[in-house]
Amino acid sequence: MGAMHNLFTLLTLLSLITSVTHACFLTAKWNLYVISNIEDDIVAHIKSGDDDLGNHTIPFNGNYNWSFCDRIDGRTLFYGYFWWGSKFTSLALFDNELRGPCALNKESGQHCYWLVRPGGFYVSAYNRTFANNYWTFKKHWDE
Repeated sequence: MGAMHNLFTLLTLLSLITSVTHACFLTAKWNLYVISNIEDDIVAHIKSGDDDLGNHTIPFNGNYNWSFCDRIDGRTLFYGYFWWGSKFTSLALFDNELRGPCALNKESGQHCYWLVRPGGFYVSAYNRTFANNYWTFKKHWDE
Protein backbone atom coordinates (compact mmCIF):
# COMPACT_ATOMS: atom_id res chain seq x y z
CA MET A 1 0.00 0.00 0.00
CA GLY A 2 2.90 2.36 0.81
CA ALA A 3 4.44 2.03 -2.66
CA MET A 4 1.10 2.72 -4.39
CA HIS A 5 0.55 5.79 -2.19
CA ASN A 6 4.06 7.07 -3.05
CA LEU A 7 3.48 6.50 -6.76
CA PHE A 8 0.13 8.31 -6.60
CA THR A 9 1.73 11.22 -4.72
CA LEU A 10 4.57 11.43 -7.26
CA LEU A 11 2.18 11.42 -10.25
CA THR A 12 0.00 14.07 -8.59
CA LEU A 13 3.01 16.32 -7.97
CA LEU A 14 4.29 15.87 -11.54
CA SER A 15 0.85 16.71 -12.89
CA LEU A 16 0.72 19.89 -10.80
CA ILE A 17 4.21 20.94 -11.83
CA THR A 18 3.54 20.38 -15.53
CA SER A 19 0.23 22.26 -15.40
CA VAL A 20 1.87 25.25 -13.68
CA THR A 21 4.85 25.31 -16.07
CA HIS A 22 2.73 24.53 -19.16
CA ALA A 23 5.02 21.58 -19.88
CA CYS A 24 3.79 18.25 -21.09
CA PHE A 25 4.24 15.10 -19.07
CA LEU A 26 5.07 11.98 -21.09
CA THR A 27 3.92 13.55 -24.37
CA ALA A 28 5.10 16.18 -26.83
CA LYS A 29 4.05 19.81 -26.66
CA TRP A 30 2.72 20.98 -30.01
CA ASN A 31 2.51 24.55 -31.31
CA LEU A 32 0.15 25.03 -34.25
CA TYR A 33 -0.01 28.13 -36.43
CA VAL A 34 -2.57 29.08 -39.07
CA ILE A 35 -1.11 31.79 -41.31
CA SER A 36 -3.24 33.66 -43.83
CA ASN A 37 -1.75 34.48 -47.22
CA ILE A 38 -5.09 35.84 -48.46
CA GLU A 39 -5.48 39.59 -48.95
CA ASP A 40 -8.91 39.59 -47.27
CA ASP A 41 -9.65 38.58 -43.70
CA ILE A 42 -10.52 34.94 -43.18
CA VAL A 43 -12.48 33.49 -40.27
CA ALA A 44 -11.34 30.28 -38.61
CA HIS A 45 -13.19 28.21 -36.02
CA ILE A 46 -10.82 25.78 -34.31
CA LYS A 47 -11.90 22.93 -32.07
CA SER A 48 -10.95 19.54 -30.71
CA GLY A 49 -12.88 16.88 -28.87
CA ASP A 50 -11.87 18.56 -25.61
CA ASP A 51 -11.48 22.26 -26.47
CA ASP A 52 -13.42 24.76 -28.56
CA LEU A 53 -11.01 27.60 -29.33
CA GLY A 54 -13.77 29.65 -30.96
CA ASN A 55 -13.89 31.93 -34.01
CA HIS A 56 -10.84 33.96 -34.98
CA THR A 57 -10.46 36.57 -37.70
CA ILE A 58 -7.06 36.25 -39.34
CA PRO A 59 -5.88 39.21 -41.44
CA PHE A 60 -3.55 39.09 -44.45
CA ASN A 61 -0.13 37.81 -43.29
CA GLY A 62 -1.55 37.41 -39.78
CA ASN A 63 -1.80 34.19 -37.84
CA TYR A 64 -3.67 32.40 -35.10
CA ASN A 65 -1.70 29.99 -32.95
CA TRP A 66 -2.16 27.73 -29.95
CA SER A 67 -0.28 25.08 -28.00
CA PHE A 68 -1.37 21.77 -26.54
CA CYS A 69 -0.03 18.56 -25.10
CA ASP A 70 -0.49 15.48 -27.23
CA ARG A 71 -2.67 12.76 -25.73
CA ILE A 72 -0.85 9.76 -24.33
CA ASP A 73 -2.79 7.48 -26.68
CA GLY A 74 -1.74 9.63 -29.67
CA ARG A 75 -5.33 10.37 -30.70
CA THR A 76 -5.21 14.17 -30.50
CA LEU A 77 -7.44 15.83 -33.10
CA PHE A 78 -7.88 19.51 -33.91
CA TYR A 79 -10.27 20.49 -36.65
CA GLY A 80 -10.71 23.82 -38.45
CA TYR A 81 -13.66 25.43 -40.22
CA PHE A 82 -12.66 28.29 -42.52
CA TRP A 83 -14.61 31.05 -44.28
CA TRP A 84 -13.26 33.41 -46.93
CA GLY A 85 -16.01 35.54 -48.45
CA SER A 86 -18.45 33.03 -49.99
CA LYS A 87 -15.96 30.14 -49.77
CA PHE A 88 -15.86 27.59 -46.97
CA THR A 89 -13.90 24.49 -46.12
CA SER A 90 -13.19 22.26 -43.15
CA LEU A 91 -10.22 20.02 -42.49
CA ALA A 92 -8.20 18.31 -39.80
CA LEU A 93 -5.39 20.57 -38.61
CA PHE A 94 -3.80 17.94 -36.39
CA ASP A 95 -4.27 14.19 -36.21
CA ASN A 96 -2.14 11.04 -36.57
CA GLU A 97 -1.74 11.58 -40.31
CA LEU A 98 -0.53 15.17 -39.88
CA ARG A 99 1.86 14.32 -37.07
CA GLY A 100 4.34 13.03 -39.69
CA PRO A 101 4.67 16.15 -41.90
CA CYS A 102 5.05 18.29 -38.78
CA ALA A 103 7.29 16.16 -36.54
CA LEU A 104 10.88 17.31 -36.07
CA ASN A 105 11.59 16.07 -32.52
CA LYS A 106 12.54 19.53 -31.26
CA GLU A 107 13.30 19.82 -27.58
CA SER A 108 11.35 23.09 -27.41
CA GLY A 109 8.23 21.36 -28.73
CA GLN A 110 6.85 20.40 -32.09
CA HIS A 111 5.67 23.04 -34.57
CA CYS A 112 3.07 22.66 -37.28
CA TYR A 113 2.38 25.51 -39.70
CA TRP A 114 -0.68 25.87 -41.90
CA LEU A 115 -0.57 28.32 -44.79
CA VAL A 116 -3.95 29.42 -46.13
CA ARG A 117 -3.76 30.65 -49.73
CA PRO A 118 -6.34 31.40 -52.44
CA GLY A 119 -5.50 27.99 -53.95
CA GLY A 120 -6.01 26.06 -50.72
CA PHE A 121 -4.37 24.81 -47.54
CA TYR A 122 -0.73 23.78 -47.10
CA VAL A 123 1.08 22.25 -44.11
CA SER A 124 4.74 22.27 -43.06
CA ALA A 125 7.03 21.72 -40.09
CA TYR A 126 8.83 24.93 -41.12
CA ASN A 127 7.64 28.52 -41.29
CA ARG A 128 9.31 29.36 -44.60
CA THR A 129 8.29 31.34 -47.66
CA PHE A 130 5.86 29.64 -49.97
CA ALA A 131 8.31 29.57 -52.90
CA ASN A 132 10.27 26.62 -51.50
CA ASN A 133 9.50 22.91 -51.26
CA TYR A 134 8.68 22.81 -47.55
CA TRP A 135 4.89 23.05 -47.97
CA THR A 136 2.59 20.09 -48.66
CA PHE A 137 -0.76 20.79 -50.30
CA LYS A 138 -3.68 19.33 -48.34
CA LYS A 139 -7.00 20.75 -49.56
CA HIS A 140 -8.70 23.22 -51.91
CA TRP A 141 -11.37 25.67 -50.83
CA ASP A 142 -14.88 24.25 -51.30
CA GLU A 143 -16.99 26.23 -53.78
